[in-house]
Amino acid sequence: MGNKLKMLFVAGGTGGHILPAVSFGNWIEEMKLPAEIIYLCGNRMLEQKIYNALNIEPMTLSLSGSPFGVKGLRSFIRWKELTFSLVKIRNIVRNIKPDLIVLFGGYLSVPFALMTSLLRVPMIAHEQNAVAGKSTRLCSRKGMLIITGWEECINLGKSDFRHVGIPIRKFNIIKKQKAWETLGGDGVLPPKKRFSLVMGGSIGGESLKHAVIEVAKRESLKNHIFMLLGPEGKHSIRWISDNVIVLPQAWDLSAHFSLADYVVTRCGASTLSELICYHVPSVLVPWEEASDNHQLANAELFLRSGIGTVWQERNGLNLLEEAILEVSDKCRSGIDQNMCDEKRNDICARFWNVVSSFSTKGEGPIGCF
Repeated sequence: MGNKLKMLFVAGGTGGHILPAVSFGNWIEEMKLPAEIIYLCGNRMLEQKIYNALNIEPMTLSLSGSPFGVKGLRSFIRWKELTFSLVKIRNIVRNIKPDLIVLFGGYLSVPFALMTSLLRVPMIAHEQNAVAGKSTRLCSRKGMLIITGWEECINLGKSDFRHVGIPIRKFNIIKKQKAWETLGGDGVLPPKKRFSLVMGGSIGGESLKHAVIEVAKRESLKNHIFMLLGPEGKHSIRWISDNVIVLPQAWDLSAHFSLADYVVTRCGASTLSELICYHVPSVLVPWEEASDNHQLANAELFLRSGIGTVWQERNGLNLLEEAILEVSDKCRSGIDQNMCDEKRNDICARFWNVVSSFSTKGEGPIGCF
């Protein structure tokens, strides 16, 4: 292992932070690049479920969230967790001796940013969203290199970051009939039905699903089948109306993307990057409680490269119906798997070029901050 670049990927909180880290790690493995990846997450149950589903056993910090923005007992508990995590982080770094630490945003970046001068290991922070969050701004103030998922990053000056993109999962596109059968559907697909994949994200998805269930009752959408990603533990398709089905929770969405003519989705940056890469028309529904309203900013940047329109929940179901009809008229004729793979490779290659040059084993900056 001595000739390999040892990297610590710090990724937790939600799938929006974890999936880019794992996607990049998977690409490194696929390309047989000389690197060893170690993952670190917090102790939230959601984080453990995501990593377990991806067959990865990460190292864990006893940290459940950022102490910033919360009050009372919750704030006290998190400050206590943060204090203890600083000691554990120092011990982890001493033991594994990484050549580089890559922070994938969210609350887990905070203790690492606070320890830049003590750890004496080069660190890079990746901001997936179009708005730099509190932890990314802290990393920037600490002198850390910030790499971003979008060409713009609100709250950072243009000279304060380097755009590389967001590593995405690889989906293997198959024929629609096979995709339907893979998902558990019976029989031949109705020829005139349009399939919509509804993705609510790790959090904030229930209100979106309820809105879709209601609007699906309208006459104009009777020839659409809405596929809702359901709760974990379910193993088969469940019809809840003539044109709404609940699918089992899944992290490999190859069959889902193969079957869907268009998507109705929350606006996590990782999800939007996948939709751009796989050229999927989309109704974008920003989660209004997202910090710094970053999901709306993500959606606005998506529209420069992707196909879709924005609907906000406060605008009512009539406008959701119009948005769905508008986007469904732009349904793709097919997916070029090779082109999608090239886009994914390009993003990951840019990411690799930055991290490999920045590490203690590379030819780029190697000084500690």
